[in-house]
Amino acid sequence: MCTMSRCLQEFHCVNQSSRGDLDSYTPLKSRLARSMMDRLDKFQIIFNNPTATYYAGDTVYGYGWVVVKELMYVQSVCLEAIGEAKVEWMTSSDIQASDEEVFNYTTVLPIKGEKKIEDEGLLHPGSHYFPFEFSLPSKLPSSFKGKHGRLRYFVRMTIYSPGGPHHERTSKFAVIGSLDLNAEPDAALPVENDTFETVGSWCCISGTVTASVKLDRKGYTIKEAIPVWAQIKNLSTRRLASTQVSLIQNITYYSYRGRFSECTVLVTIHKGSVAPRSKQTWNRELLSIPTVPSSHLRGCKIIDVQYSLELCIKPSGLGRKVKLPVDIIIGTVPLKDHAPHVTCHPLISPEDSLNPFPFFSDSSSDQVFLTDFSFQQMLPTAPPWEEDDDIP
Repeated sequence: MCTMSRCLQEFHCVNQSSRGDLDSYTPLKSRLARSMMDRLDKFQIIFNNPTATYYAGDTVYGYGWVVVKELMYVQSVCLEAIGEAKVEWMTSSDIQASDEEVFNYTTVLPIKGEKKIEDEGLLHPGSHYFPFEFSLPSKLPSSFKGKHGRLRYFVRMTIYSPGGPHHERTSKFAVIGSLDLNAEPDAALPVENDTFETVGSWCCISGTVTASVKLDRKGYTIKEAIPVWAQIKNLSTRRLASTQVSLIQNITYYSYRGRFSECTVLVTIHKGSVAPRSKQTWNRELLSIPTVPSSHLRGCKIIDVQYSLELCIKPSGLGRKVKLPVDIIIGTVPLKDHAPHVTCHPLISPEDSLNPFPFFSDSSSDQVFLTDFSFQQMLPTAPPWEEDDDIP
């Protein structure tokens, strides 16, 4: 008689006995559980969204797909959906670290299969599906990954069997938090900044440089192009080697005993040199915002994200750079009275814009060209599922 037939006969005998007899007949369950790894051919978590990317407030649908090679006893199947933030950095004396859970959903899934299972918890050879769904709170913060911290969301599905071993699978998904620019009091107001700097070293002053930068408003949305107006007047006798405007991501990490800040350059547009006694004008040059977490990262207490636009002037030879920043707000809901200038990056084709997370290319324009440094920071930070996941 084959192994499957023997197991089925033994299991039917147990079901027909009393509850006391069932508790005393645990060797069968243990023997089925011990060979679980051999009996399980495939175990995956699949989301209804191929990119595994959801907005805060969405409902996440998916299922666990299990392919069983031989008869297998399962006690229960549990699902956990978790959002957690972790930060860590090193100081001169110790290591600062902190963590925070921003989302947690746990449930027990019903055991179902393609074939009718007359014996509760007994999976027959073939495919079995464990569907799940859960709603994301509307105020969840966006997924984020930085050099010294991250905020990740993932689903963990665990198949429990009496006596073990238990088998689990994790799969990441990305969340785009909501930030309504209409609720930000200064998002619709124009912003500007100007400076007056000397050029040259302390022993050899070449003159002065004046610079100003203006934006129509402070609030913009993801993938929107920011029209930049700037003017640089070179009143010195030295040539200015180059000028550029960059989108800067300013991150602050918090622990119980301190905080740590870092800056990341996301996108830069360049212009050429400025001759002595001349000026350069940026006439609403477009700088596109890549797919990044919205400002503030509200809902997370240990990571704060802010953005700024920075005009940088590099003089030729020795001398420090002239930097002129203006703060901006990046949200997901645009201002009612301000339609976005563009909805995708001007260097991306319409076909590529269908991808919610495009990777930008360099431009070959002689006047203005763009460099994107945000490959590591763009969402999602992982594919929908991974075999070797670093999620604890």
